Amino acid sequence: MTDSELKKQMCENLQDDYLLNGSSDLSDFELLEKALSLAVAKNNSKEIADNLMNEFNNLKSVSVASPKRLMQIDGVNEQVATYLSLMRDILARIELRKNQSVDVLADVNSAIEYAKNMLLFQDVERVVLITLDEDFRVIKSDYISQGTANFANVMPVEVSKRLVAEKPCYVVVAHNHLVDNGEPSFSDINFTINLTNWLSQFGIKLLDHIIVCKSCSTSMAMEEEYKFIFD
Repeated sequence: MTDSELKKQMCENLQDDYLLNGSSDLSDFELLEKALSLAVAKNNSKEIADNLMNEFNNLKSVSVASPKRLMQIDGVNEQVATYLSLMRDILARIELRKNQSVDVLADVNSAIEYAKNMLLFQDVERVVLITLDEDFRVIKSDYISQGTANFANVMPVEVSKRLVAEKPCYVVVAHNHLVDNGEPSFSDINFTINLTNWLSQFGIKLLDHIIVCKSCSTSMAMEEEYKFIFD
């Protein structure tokens, strides 16, 4: 049997097994291996899955890695990186659309979930601005910056125009950390203080700055050492 015939046979066996048994009994490694077997030209999906899991430790970390980062892993070429990134983008879109049914951010947990839906599967750092009316109903949410949260980059004229047009009473800001650490950085703290002062000129209160990372999320407003910023 040629390599091509062997590959075809393996894919057919995989499809039959998946359609019959599903994936609930598969480990993360086995699930990744089976998915990769449909994307790689060679019969080395197990080796690639092993390399990815050794490097990233879990499926979530694999899913949020950028194509450039993925291609640093032995065995991952452009085809594999593109396939995995497309899967991430599908997941990101599914998560984002969950927010379409959310009208009110009544508490910190709902705000965190809303922010996670927008940021968890991003492969670059992005900043989100969520505007709310006096009853905490969502007016609008959007990405306003890409890169590390920086006051000068995040507060362009366009954002000022948006606040004037939407006339929110409250704002929630959120951004993601690519490293798995939800602790606010010195830059994050300065950004939050500057943003609070800037919004006060418009009579708008900053309710929270939420930091989203792979395995946790941080509400700065709920952290004792940062509460003074939001009082």
